[in-house]
Amino acid sequence: MILFYLLVGVMPLSNHRIWGAVVGDATVFKYVGALCVLYAALHLSARRNFPSFFATWQARLFAVFFLIATISYFAHYVPRPWEFSPLLSYASFLLLFFVTLTVVDSLRRLRWVLLVAIGSVAFASLYMIREWQTALAVYGPSYRPGWVVGDPNYFTISALLCLPLAFYLMLERRSLWERWFCLGCLIVTLAAVTLGASRGGFLGLVVAFLFVVWHSRRRLRNLALVSALVLPLSFASPASPVKRLLHPTHSDVEAEGNRLVAWNAGLGMIRAHPLAGIGLDNFKILMPLYADPKARVDTIAHNVYVEIAAEMGVPGLLVFLAILYFSYHTLQQTSRRLQGSGPQFLRQVALGLQAGLVGCAVALFFVSGQYQKLLWLMVFLSMCLPSLVPVRAGRATDQEKARRWTDSSGWRVLRKRILKEL
Repeated sequence: MILFYLLVGVMPLSNHRIWGAVVGDATVFKYVGALCVLYAALHLSARRNFPSFFATWQARLFAVFFLIATISYFAHYVPRPWEFSPLLSYASFLLLFFVTLTVVDSLRRLRWVLLVAIGSVAFASLYMIREWQTALAVYGPSYRPGWVVGDPNYFTISALLCLPLAFYLMLERRSLWERWFCLGCLIVTLAAVTLGASRGGFLGLVVAFLFVVWHSRRRLRNLALVSALVLPLSFASPASPVKRLLHPTHSDVEAEGNRLVAWNAGLGMIRAHPLAGIGLDNFKILMPLYADPKARVDTIAHNVYVEIAAEMGVPGLLVFLAILYFSYHTLQQTSRRLQGSGPQFLRQVALGLQAGLVGCAVALFFVSGQYQKLLWLMVFLSMCLPSLVPVRAGRATDQEKARRWTDSSGWRVLRKRILKEL
């Protein structure tokens, strides 16, 4: 299991000199993933019960999504280095699907996977902060770090998925070191997100924490706590998404224009090829054919929904949206089932994953983050949660509701009899 923890722990470090190093025909990260697949196969043979890989709708739809991506790639094949192939990324996600649903088979393992994911983003945040410090004298305080993590916008997607989880686990009544660990990771990650200054990511962060506040019992307390964590960093930092939103620089305005050009080109691709799309990973190559000739912009879509619809057709986009929806729906059902009974840790996890997916769905309007490993890990963890709910969980709640209904019905009958006698 330590191999899987290691795999999760290095997911945000896409350009790390060790884990991102190419050895032979693959990176060190991929070799670790291959060892995890081997361990999962051995663990599967030793398990007493076979996991239900396709028990949830998002699992079935993920298989369909992978099939659409494969057909799209070979139907519109463009020669490119295999190690940078997007199909290889989706194949690795398919293996991650197998490994996750095989090895995350207990609450203890789920807890450690989440703690490692939260810690991995915090560790990547230290790289972000250090990079900003070293570049401060050369590029000034508005410099946006993000080399080791690949890109500040992509890093923010990963942070969005883990920040609500860190917040919920920080408030959980468990061991003191876990609460302090989550608080420390929360502060460090928020600092890195602020320095990354992703405007779309900040909007997703706001939506995610509003979800957290709305679904909590002590809304005012949690709103004050969230505001105390987020707002001081956002307004005090010389490089923050709030300042980029309120006072955009020339490069910020230029980036907005480039995104609009890319989105319009993507809509043109969708109109021209609504069913089959233009082919997986062909957006940037074919963009000059659909963009305004005066724009001279050569970029990706910077919008997951536009890019998937343009490359894989509208059916591909609908399947991707359905994966996000059913992941959210499964987590919502798990949370409701555990309300009032069952392990409250699992309910906190369900709410944290929900908040992360909601915030991520907003941020994906402004970044092409469909290849982020932590995004798919959280989707796969949503498939694991129903099997981890105890069989008796929710029965007490159902019995309580039945008792209340019976009592209220009895009172209604008694009231009618009294009124009739009068």
